[in-house]
Amino acid sequence: MYGKSTPMRQYLFALGFALLVVSAHAQDKETDVSVVDENALQETRLEGKTQLKPGDMAKYASKGAVRAFLSDFPGKTYLTFPEAREHSIRLLDGIPQVWTRRSIEDMTSFTGSAQPGECFVFQVGVFAARADIRNLGVQFSDLKGKRAIRKSALNCFNLGGIDQLGQAFAKQVDVAKGRVQPLWFGVQIPPGARGTCTGILTIAAANASETRIDLTLNVAGKVLPHGGVDDAHRFARLSWLNSVIGHDDEITRPYRPIVRRKRTFDILGRRVRLARNGLPAAISSFFGPNNQALGTEAQPILADRFRFVIETTEGKMLRLKPGKIRFVRDTHSTLIWSVKNTCEQAELLLEGTAEFDGFLSYRLTLTPLADIQVKDIRLEIPLTRGMSKYMMGMGKTGGLRPETWNWKWDVAKKSQDAVWVGGVNGGLRLKLKGANYRRQLVNIYYEYCPLNLPESWGNGAHGGADVLTTSNGALIKAYSGARELRKGQALHFDFDLLITPVKPIDKEIQYHDRYYHNAGSQISAGFIDQAAKSGANIINIHHRKDLNPFINYPYLAENVPGLKRFVEEARGKGIRTKVYYTTRELTVNTPEIWAMRSLNGEVVFPGPGKDAKTVINPQGPHPWLIENFKEDFIPAWKCAFNEGPYKGRQDLSVITTPDSRLNNFYLEGLDWMCKNIGIDGMYIDDSALDRVTLKRARKILDRNRPTARIDLHTWNHFNNMAGWACCLNLYMDLLPYYDLLWIGEGRSYDRSPDYWLIEISGIPFGLTSQMLQGGGNPYRGMVFGITNRLGWHGPTPEHIWNFWDEHHFVERDMIGFWDPACPVKTSTPDMGATVFRGDKDTVVALANWTDKPVEGKLAIDWRALGIDADAAVAFRPAIVNFQDEGSVNLDEPVRIEAKKGWVIILKSNP
Repeated sequence: MYGKSTPMRQYLFALGFALLVVSAHAQDKETDVSVVDENALQETRLEGKTQLKPGDMAKYASKGAVRAFLSDFPGKTYLTFPEAREHSIRLLDGIPQVWTRRSIEDMTSFTGSAQPGECFVFQVGVFAARADIRNLGVQFSDLKGKRAIRKSALNCFNLGGIDQLGQAFAKQVDVAKGRVQPLWFGVQIPPGARGTCTGILTIAAANASETRIDLTLNVAGKVLPHGGVDDAHRFARLSWLNSVIGHDDEITRPYRPIVRRKRTFDILGRRVRLARNGLPAAISSFFGPNNQALGTEAQPILADRFRFVIETTEGKMLRLKPGKIRFVRDTHSTLIWSVKNTCEQAELLLEGTAEFDGFLSYRLTLTPLADIQVKDIRLEIPLTRGMSKYMMGMGKTGGLRPETWNWKWDVAKKSQDAVWVGGVNGGLRLKLKGANYRRQLVNIYYEYCPLNLPESWGNGAHGGADVLTTSNGALIKAYSGARELRKGQALHFDFDLLITPVKPIDKEIQYHDRYYHNAGSQISAGFIDQAAKSGANIINIHHRKDLNPFINYPYLAENVPGLKRFVEEARGKGIRTKVYYTTRELTVNTPEIWAMRSLNGEVVFPGPGKDAKTVINPQGPHPWLIENFKEDFIPAWKCAFNEGPYKGRQDLSVITTPDSRLNNFYLEGLDWMCKNIGIDGMYIDDSALDRVTLKRARKILDRNRPTARIDLHTWNHFNNMAGWACCLNLYMDLLPYYDLLWIGEGRSYDRSPDYWLIEISGIPFGLTSQMLQGGGNPYRGMVFGITNRLGWHGPTPEHIWNFWDEHHFVERDMIGFWDPACPVKTSTPDMGATVFRGDKDTVVALANWTDKPVEGKLAIDWRALGIDADAAVAFRPAIVNFQDEGSVNLDEPVRIEAKKGWVIILKSNP
């Protein structure tokens, strides 16, 4: 009746979309990719070295040339090759021909020219000539001169840095015989430095003697602002890899400080009370039934406390006695607590964290004090009836919760480790994790990096989860099954929680943010006029546009001037500009791409290389990638430019590794764009970002562009290629920092109203959404207060925008069909009614959820609407391309055609 969707039908729907993508890409010319123009790079002549020409670093030395070269250095296990930043070391499985002409002096000295204030970058290639090299290391001396440069100002990006969580780390770097390891170095030149500075760089290995390289830096010129990052070809942006921007206790909008009273704490719209063992004893919501406002009365989400159960094979439950709970951190943004629970047979150390946005993280370390045979170790979460009506995740598409749902781990095929159960105005998302957790690749790349099976929760093939109906509501039971616990061998039963909704719906965003998002043209001329003409006030600049040509690197020198002019012109007409910007894939036109590849899988995901095939690259990678990257990559987005300034060029990209220092680079890039281009946010297309990184991004935008927006688009992942994942469940811990959702690519809008509510509308999570595939269904969208986007596929939404403005929707209260207190109801479940109540009248949106005409009578609570029933009138207002004007007889059933709807205005007759 609602266009039922079986897993096979959903798979075929997604596959059909994928084939359309392949067809579109098949039209792209397989021309040579044009990467950053090496001829335009400033060449640096190094003392005693032959000046390099573009392409020299990509030409292999012959085997004979290598043998002859090595004969000049008998007994050397490895050789070093200092290089200027302009000539990125590309070859990893051999050396370039130009290196065979180097002398020992060339290989043990480097001279470069830098400016005061610059983060000066250079590189050294380490060639394992005669044996494997283990554990490369470097040491620096001070650089002496009129003003010394302290050795603390030098670093090697390849050997460690600051990770995306702000923690320092070190890496072990080994080099196999016959291979080259590029080492990239940064030197932060003090603003007051001038003249020649000299020092020593020492490279060592665990199984080889050290090599000393004489460093000479000639520092001259004006102080370079911002460390030189304004010029990408200086490679100073590599310093962004170690950024800690946004790592602080600042609270982002619209959140409030955490308020704690003993074991109870309040966050925006939610309250948590901890039991003595550190687990939640009670969780409540203060959100109204439509998530537009906060109330004063707490509504319980939990029917009872959390229970962590250890059941022995004899059927006995270990009684863990809690020690004293200690709050080890108590700030306005974060709480951290710990408590040790013990009994004679085991010890459970609980470490919990709560953040201001409603995210809770638990690390439970179970250490047996004796060998124990257990029947099960499980987590039980009892939910109230009103806060367990719906469900999404663990193989269940979003919608009404079934009476019983049984799920088992299958990480090889399924990107599933989390479930959300809740009502519209209160719920919980549970994500199960272990000590071996890693973030999976998303979208069509899941098979190349699936989830790890947690040793704890997974327990081989024994673990799983049940969602069961109870007399009080529902029970989530995450179990691990029978096993033997060995004395002293700890297991980590970790899990994350998110209490939903994450924030009240912002009606200004819902009704006043009007997007122009061009689907096809590669030339941006006309975008501003088209947006202004139809009433759009935000323009998203997609990649593959002249202003943002190469995916996820919008700050190339080539496109920045034009993008900045566009932003300024749009702002002059009251229009904000956002750019496509995420981390899931990265263009090979990135100037730092070779340096990032040298980080050995840290940034460029180490996939199967030439053997990788996806629906975007069904025949395998583009020849340029095979020739230049050769190994350890996954080909991603590709496109050809057939118009505009990049006509004849092609963009290729590779998949990136989640949770890497690329996140730090990404954030500094965002900050740079805010300050230097003036962008008003970014558009994220699926995401490899973690919640910490997106929280930092939100802080950057709040500080630089207070009215900036972040919107999330996601393709439908519920198919075989993407691991049967529910998108909002996959990205739920990121939702506190998004302003808007754009859901619908690869989706059918012929699904049931409960599916729309949970999977598409965003309402149960405190956000609003927009429709995508084919423009969506404007009638069904209207009952959620959402439209499609201007400039993309489907009908223009401007006429609905005009209607919203004429009737001041931003001032109205939305009371959805899902709310039992909705003042307008229909006599059939096949027709939904949502009320938009105003001071003087009420707008009612009706939608037919079936593919056949439906009739239904309206039952109206006139008192709740504040309308005199005896003087009430009802009519259909004219909305261009939506409905004609007409009267409505409320004594007769309303007839709505298949998949369509009505908008009715109710008011008192003056």
